Amino acid sequence: MPNIEQRIEEYLLEAAGDGWVNSKVLCAAFDVTERQLRKVGDQEGLCSAFAISGDKGFKHVALAARLEWLRFKHRMRKHAIAELIRVRDLDRRRNQITKTIKRPIFVAEKDTGQGILLNVPADRYY
Repeated sequence: MPNIEQRIEEYLLEAAGDGWVNSKVLCAAFDVTERQLRKVGDQEGLCSAFAISGDKGFKHVALAARLEWLRFKHRMRKHAIAELIRVRDLDRRRNQITKTIKRPIFVAEKDTGQGILLNVPADRYY
């Protein structure tokens, strides 16, 4: 018996009409949740390897018209670029943060100017 991904792929390849299958229909037919169909974090979705998604649901990539494919592809690229820009901006912001630390009181000898290290508790820093 083929695994669930293979069964979903066969189902999408045999889809009637324009080839789009609503995600609720897929969930009901295969007893899965909508989140299982799509990629979540590092976990690939059940349809990630062979289907595109859109407002109408899922469609096998082999059945997608050129315009449908390009819309999907550009939407994915736009999202990926936006994420890279966000990371770049956060990285820049993080690198611009300056940290201020309190310094201990500096004590020096009067004649030589040589610093003296005293055992000063941390709460005495100013």
